[in-house]
Amino acid sequence: MTVKKADIENIVSEAIEMTNLARENDQKIPYAADTALYGPNGHLDSMGLVAFLIDIEERFMDQDIHLSLSDERAMSQAKSPFRSIHTLIDYIDSLIKEISS
Repeated sequence: MTVKKADIENIVSEAIEMTNLARENDQKIPYAADTALYGPNGHLDSMGLVAFLIDIEERFMDQDIHLSLSDERAMSQAKSPFRSIHTLIDYIDSLIKEISS
């Protein structure tokens, strides 16, 4: 299974687009690597984060890639992988590399 970082970026971008469809214009999540997702200044509360992660997991499942983004490992990290779009993409990339090896 080969998943390029650009593929991960596309899936995360699509999930943000879907999230933004349900938001008012002033509440939309901008797509930039350093956009804060969760935590201080984050665009998502805990429920929004869970829904967002499920959307991403389902998009990977459509490609027969089974990821669990909100497991204990992710939640127990000293620095949350959900801090920004960049950290989320890196985290997903590391998970895919683990299951591919």
